Amino acid sequence: MQRYSVVIIGMGPRGLSVLERLAALCRHTGLALDITVIEPGPCGAGVHDPEQSQHLLINTLASQVTLFPLAGSVRYPTISPAPSLTEWARQQGYRRYDDGDSDSDSDDGAASVIRDSDYLPRGWLGAYLCWAYAQLVAAMPACVTLQHHSAHACDLTLQTDGLWAVTLDDGSAVYTSFVFLTTGHDRQQPDPEQEQLAAFVRQQGARNPRLALVRELYPATQLQQIAAGAQVAIQGLGLCAHDVLAELTLGRGGRYQTQSSRSGAGLRYLPSGAEPHLTLCSRLCLPAAARGQNQKGLAGRHAAQYFTAPALAALRARAQLRDGSPQLDFERDVLPLLQREMAWVYRSTQAGRALDPQRFVLTAGDAAQIMRWLFPLQQRRFATLGQFRHYVHDWLQRDLAAARQGNLGNACKAALDVLRDCRATLQAALEYGGLTPASHRQFLQRYHPAINRMAYGPPLRRNQQLLALMEAGVVQWLAGPGCHIETDAASARFQLCTPLASGWVRQGVDVLVVARLAGFFPIQTTSLLIRNMLQRGLARPYHNGDFHPGGLDIDAASQLLDRQGLACPRLWALGFPVEGAHYYTHALPRPGLVSRMVQDAERCVLALASQLLPQHQNGAICSTG
Repeated sequence: MQRYSVVIIGMGPRGLSVLERLAALCRHTGLALDITVIEPGPCGAGVHDPEQSQHLLINTLASQVTLFPLAGSVRYPTISPAPSLTEWARQQGYRRYDDGDSDSDSDDGAASVIRDSDYLPRGWLGAYLCWAYAQLVAAMPACVTLQHHSAHACDLTLQTDGLWAVTLDDGSAVYTSFVFLTTGHDRQQPDPEQEQLAAFVRQQGARNPRLALVRELYPATQLQQIAAGAQVAIQGLGLCAHDVLAELTLGRGGRYQTQSSRSGAGLRYLPSGAEPHLTLCSRLCLPAAARGQNQKGLAGRHAAQYFTAPALAALRARAQLRDGSPQLDFERDVLPLLQREMAWVYRSTQAGRALDPQRFVLTAGDAAQIMRWLFPLQQRRFATLGQFRHYVHDWLQRDLAAARQGNLGNACKAALDVLRDCRATLQAALEYGGLTPASHRQFLQRYHPAINRMAYGPPLRRNQQLLALMEAGVVQWLAGPGCHIETDAASARFQLCTPLASGWVRQGVDVLVVARLAGFFPIQTTSLLIRNMLQRGLARPYHNGDFHPGGLDIDAASQLLDRQGLACPRLWALGFPVEGAHYYTHALPRPGLVSRMVQDAERCVLALASQLLPQHQNGAICSTG
C-alpha cells in the first residue's frame, strides 16, 4: 500500500477541523497517510488555554458550539462522537460556574446543572477541543500514523524532489507531500504608537513603579501584577475588555449579588478591596451591546428574504454592466439590501406577524433607524465627562432591557441578529475582492467595528456586571469619544485626552492595558515561519487593489499564492492567516448548521484526495453541504 505524508502546522480549532476531515477520509477510503502535527501547545486548544481563569467566558452559547460537522453536510461522516460543548461538559460532570454570584447555591444540584442558555468558561472550550483531539487520535484507522512535534515551525522550503521541508525550531526537519497552514492567531510587532508608549515606560518607570503597558493581553494572569489602587485604563470596549474587567474584579476576590429592581433582576458588586481603579477608553468609548437572550433554539436562525446569494449575484451582474467590474460598493450596493432585511425583521417583530415581503419597502426612516443602532453617538458632542457618563449609564440600562426581551421578542435585537444569521452572505459580498478597494477599506474601518459592537457583543450578564462596577465606583469613565493617549513626563503617567464641547479634558493613569486582538498583517508578524515564507517568495500579503486588509493571499481553493501569484502546490492555508481574502474566519461550527470552518477543511482535504484517489478525480470532490 502506497503511503503519503501530510503536515498540519498549528493544531488549534482550524487544524483540528482539518485533522477530523483527514481522519474521516482515511476511515472510509483506506487512504494510507502519515500525518505529522506541529504544535508547541496543547493540541486542539489553540488560543483557548484550558488552564485559564474560569472568570473568562466565551461569548457564544455553549450549546451552539461544536467541532464536528453536521451530518450530511460532508462527504464522509466523522469517526468520533460529536457532542456540542454543552453536551460534552455535562458528560464530563462539569457544573455551571456561578461567575461570582454570591446568591447562587453551589450545593443545589438542580441549580448548578449546565443549561443550553449558559455561556461557559473559555478554559472549558479549550479542554473540549483537547478532548476532541484525543478522541480523533484514539479513533484513527489503522492505515494512518500520527506523530506530534511539540515545537514551532520556523521555515518552509520546496525541495527539488517535490517534497516540502518544514524546519522546526529545535533544528530538525519534517519532509512531506502536503502541508496545511493553520497557525491561528499570532503576535504582531508593536506599531509606532505602542513603541513610543513602551519607551515612555522604560524611561519613567523608576519614578512611577506602577507605570506599565500591557500590549499583549493574554495570558490574562499577567494582570495580577497590577497593584491594587493603581489607575488602570483599558483600551478597547469589546470582548477582551470584559476579560480584563473580570480578571481585575472577580479575579481579585470581588463578588456579585443579585438584586431586584423595577427594571428586573440586576447585580450589585461587592468589592474585595484588592481591585485597581478602572476606566475604559477607545475611539468611541461606547460599550458593546449585549446579546439578546436566545429564543431561536440551538439551530434556529432568520431565513433571509432580501439579503441572499442570488440577490448578491444580481448586484454583481449590474455592477459588471455599469462599471465593467463585478466589485461592489458596500454603501451603494450592499447596505440598502441589508437594511431592508433588518427593517423587515424589525417591522414584522413589532407587528407580531411576518409582513408580506413582496410589498415591504425600506423607508428613509427605517434606514436612518438602522444607522442609529450601528452608530448610536452619530455626531453627538458632550459638554462634560459627567454628561457622557450619564449617557453611557442610561444606554447600558436600555440595552439590557432590550436584551432581556430576547432575539425574537425585542424588535431591535431581532433586527440586529440578522447580521449574525446572514453572515455567510456578508462574507460572499466581501471575500476575494468582492468590494472595491476603497469600499473594502471603508467597510473594515467603519462598518465592521459597528457590526461587532452591536451584533457580536458579550452575554447579557457581562453588561450587567459592567453596570454594577460603574455603580460601585470600581469603573469610572475618565475618557469620552475621540479619546487619544499621550504621555506626561512631569507626572510619569499616561494621559487620556478627550475633546469635549467645553474643551480638552486630560486624566492621568498608571497602567494601559490594550484590550483588543491585533489583526494578522504578514509584514508585521513575529512569526519566523511566515517571515521566511515571505522572504522565500512562497507567500505574499493579500491585496485588494491598493488596499491590504491583512492576511496572506490565497486562491479560491485556499492554496497559498507565491510572490508571482501562482498557487503553491499541495500547500493550503486556513483560518486567521488568511483573514483578508476571507472575512470572519474564527467562528466555530454550530450544531445543526452547515459550518464555514468545516466546509473550508472539507474542500482542501477533498482536493488532496483528488490527487491520490481515482474516485475523487474528474471533479468528484464537491461536498454535499
